[in-house]
Amino acid sequence: MVKTAFCCSQHPETNWEIHHLSVVDGTEQQTGQRTTASFVPDIGCNLLGLKVDQIDYLYGVGETPEGPTLLGTPILYPTPNRVRNGTFTFDQRTFTFPANNGDHFIHGLVRDVSWKVDKPQITDQGISVTARVVFEPGNALYERFPIANTLELTYRLRPRSIRLAFAVHNDDPTSRLPFGLAIHPYFPIIGSRDSVRIQVPAQKWMEAENLIPTGRLLDLDDAPANLNQPTSLQDLDLDDVYWGADPEHPQVIYYDEIGEKVTLRASDIFTHCVVYTPPGQPYFCIENQSCSTDAHNLDARGEQEAAHLIILNPGESATGSIEMTVSDQ
Repeated sequence: MVKTAFCCSQHPETNWEIHHLSVVDGTEQQTGQRTTASFVPDIGCNLLGLKVDQIDYLYGVGETPEGPTLLGTPILYPTPNRVRNGTFTFDQRTFTFPANNGDHFIHGLVRDVSWKVDKPQITDQGISVTARVVFEPGNALYERFPIANTLELTYRLRPRSIRLAFAVHNDDPTSRLPFGLAIHPYFPIIGSRDSVRIQVPAQKWMEAENLIPTGRLLDLDDAPANLNQPTSLQDLDLDDVYWGADPEHPQVIYYDEIGEKVTLRASDIFTHCVVYTPPGQPYFCIENQSCSTDAHNLDARGEQEAAHLIILNPGESATGSIEMTVSDQ
């Protein structure tokens, strides 16, 4: 039997309103073990915490000279990662975004806006809550990306696991919707850096120039690291796109010092994965993406296989999911 709870709190330094979902496992094997997920509706519906038995497997808040900054799990949509020069063309229309990463635009439009959140739903297995963000005439999102559409996210929490279920709806009566969708979770380094291993199965590595993919899919022997087998973070310095992910070969993080692992099992729309392992930082990122970085521009150049841009006709929808599961090694 699973016991569930929902509550809200405020971050002591920033006054963010944080929503907390929790479940207590009543099975014989894990009696009393609590799993808690915390998210911030007003800042991109960001999942900033996933605690299992008091260990947090997400790096929620970082420190900058200006004060605390939210890391957690940004949702990247409709343009994951970078857009070259902040512009692309689709169906004879030019879309322009403000440069916020050198000459480029990075990380989409919904990661720092407020989402509307429904009431939590409780079942015998856990607790869930659905949130959405809408692009519609009259709001700022639509002004920047003038195609009517809705992005919906449901967090489903169960003991030792959270599932992020996404749905994208093209609400526009005339325009096709080209989009990419991703998460950008910051995972903590628990223990020494060399004791944390990551496994990111892929078929190819995407060649890039100044972090923008060229469209060439290269053998993993040409990559800065082949992550098809568990690899220590010790010598990794990556900000790279891997191509050819599939649900049968999930990404896995091994925390050897505590004997636990985190498995990221994504549905088949998530064909790409960005791996970011900055040296000297207390975190790293494994980012499931439905498309390449700069997918809209790659698609416009005819690089559909490399890009995997999803295009919905008026009235169509697409769904996908990513599940994070904590288990013993």
